[in-house]
Amino acid sequence: MLPSLIHGACPAHTMNTDQNTPFVKKVLLRQTIGSVRLLIALFTVIAAITKLLYDYLLPELNDLDAVRWTINGLGCLFFVSTYFRYKRSVVVTYFYLLLYLSTLLYVIAFVLINRFNPHAVTILILVVGASSIIINKLFYYGVQSAIIMLACLFAYLNGGVDNANPISFLNVMLALSVFAIVIIVRLKLISSVMNSNFMLEKLNALSIVANKEGEIIFVSASVRHLLGYEPKELMKEGWWHSPHVSQGWINRDYILNYPNILPKELMAIETSLLNKEGKKVWFSWVNSLLPNGNYVGVALDITKYKELSRMKVNVD
Repeated sequence: MLPSLIHGACPAHTMNTDQNTPFVKKVLLRQTIGSVRLLIALFTVIAAITKLLYDYLLPELNDLDAVRWTINGLGCLFFVSTYFRYKRSVVVTYFYLLLYLSTLLYVIAFVLINRFNPHAVTILILVVGASSIIINKLFYYGVQSAIIMLACLFAYLNGGVDNANPISFLNVMLALSVFAIVIIVRLKLISSVMNSNFMLEKLNALSIVANKEGEIIFVSASVRHLLGYEPKELMKEGWWHSPHVSQGWINRDYILNYPNILPKELMAIETSLLNKEGKKVWFSWVNSLLPNGNYVGVALDITKYKELSRMKVNVD
């Protein structure tokens, strides 16, 4: 459950998508550790500032001070833990989950003890909105929403809502519905990309993805047929260390020196490289940038066309 729910690179699974699809797992939803650190830092700083502002401007609100500052302390500890490489992917996954669940439960309690005060409800809606980005399974969002709705409904039926605040109760219900639609739309987009990638595999098109650090994070299985390599041989530094293929795509120095930039001259290119047996293979590439900064290249084998063109020139 954990890797499926919250992870820097966790896949989505709904509407007949494959939870373990490498393209989704390693490309679409992958976050760099820098992105994770930025997210944690923003969470911790904003949570602390919000707490101080609420204490100053809204002193009438009841709060669980010890819990609130404990969560902030966890955020600081989480930020520091990202600098330790030992089992970092596991630590980040579980810490991410702990921090999010503790925040969610705290905010629900904050809303209930303040009897659906609009200012308290605003915090809950913001946390639910954040969950629409973090949670990548509609089922888990549904579980979260059910917990919130049951807690709110219990409080409402037992007089936990002031006469002036029923609209706040309705706003929570509306927010849960709206963010559910956001998640559905996002997962449909991911599903459509997955289907496109599946079709490319059937066409024996080669697809490759590099992150902003220049690491190859995805190589399609079609590379076995097209170049004779196993995908894992070309992952991370493998592509760049192979003299046969290292010059057959976008230059690594360009990726490192010009992140998030893809000029027109690199969007469509033709290159030649050598397969594992040393035979020259020509590819026509279409390159693009994903929103997370990853470089994506999709190539078709045009070797036959090149050979036919050369033969025609020789005959002429």
